[in-house]
Amino acid sequence: MVQWLTTSQWRCIHTSKAHQGLHAGVNSVAFSPCGRVLASGSDDQTIKLWDLESMLEIQTLIGHRAAVRQVAFHKNGHILASGSVDRTINLWDLKSNSKIKTLFGHYNEVSSVAINSNDNMMASACSDGEIKLWDLSRKEEIKTLRTSDSRIIEAVAFSPDGKVLVSGGWDNTPRLWDIESGQPARNFAAHSNKIRSIIFSPDGKFLASASQDKTIRLIDGTTGSESVLQAHTKAVVSVAIDPSSTNLASGGDDKEIKIWDLKTKQEICTLSGHDSYVMSLAFSPDGKFLASGSHDRTIKIWQRK
Repeated sequence: MVQWLTTSQWRCIHTSKAHQGLHAGVNSVAFSPCGRVLASGSDDQTIKLWDLESMLEIQTLIGHRAAVRQVAFHKNGHILASGSVDRTINLWDLKSNSKIKTLFGHYNEVSSVAINSNDNMMASACSDGEIKLWDLSRKEEIKTLRTSDSRIIEAVAFSPDGKVLVSGGWDNTPRLWDIESGQPARNFAAHSNKIRSIIFSPDGKFLASASQDKTIRLIDGTTGSESVLQAHTKAVVSVAIDPSSTNLASGGDDKEIKIWDLKTKQEICTLSGHDSYVMSLAFSPDGKFLASGSHDRTIKIWQRK
C-alpha cells in the first residue's frame, strides 16, 4: 500500500508533553462519556485530566505509589477507575477530583481495569493470572476468576451489553468468561506470542486482540470467522475501535498507528509522529478524534478530516 496517498484522512492537531520526568511514559488514555475530558495514566504514578478543546490540564490525581497501567470511565462520567503497579485500584470522584476509595485484593500489579456500567461492575486483571470482579455500588469484591496456569493477564474488557468478559495475556489466547459461574466459557485461536490489548467493538460484533507477535486477530462474532491483520513491524500494544464499529486503530512498538477498515480488513492509513512505543489508543465518543498515548511521554490528538 502506498502510504503517502492515505494519511490525509487523519491529521495530528495537538501534541502535549503530558507527563514530565524521566519515567513518565503514557500507558493509558480514555475519553469521558461526554467527550470533553481526556484522562491519562502514566509511569509517573499520576492520572491527569485534560480539556479536549484546549488540551490544557484540568487536574492531576495523585494517589498511587507506582506506575498507573490503565484508566477507565464509568458511563456516568463522574467516576474514574485507575489500576496500578502498586497492586491497587483507585476510584475517583471527578466532581470533586478526590479519591473515593482504594480497592485492595491483588497480590501483584494491576495490569488492566474495565467497567461494565450496565451492572455497575468492574473487572481488574493482575499479573498473577487472576481477574477480580467488583461491585462499584458497594465498592467490594464479588468474586475472583482464575486461569489454570496463572500466567500474566495483560487486558480485560466487557462486551457492550455487559454479559461477557474477555481476557488476554501471556498464554496468547483470547478467552471469554462466564461472569455468573466465574469459569472460562470459550477460547479462541491463539496468537504466537502474548496478547497486549483486547477489546470488543461497540456494536458487539467483533473481538480484536493485539499481540507481541506483530498481529491483530479479529474475530467476527456473527460468522465466527477469524482474520489476522498484519502491518506493524514490531509488537502491537494497543487497539481501539471507533463508535460506529467501522474503523480499528492499532499502535505498536514500531511507533506507528495504523487505521483499518473493519469491513474489508484492509489498512487505510498510517499515522506517524510518536518517538517511542504507542501504548494506548482511544476514540472520542463522536468518533471525530483519536487520542494516542506513548512511551515518549506525549499524548497526540488526531482529527478525522
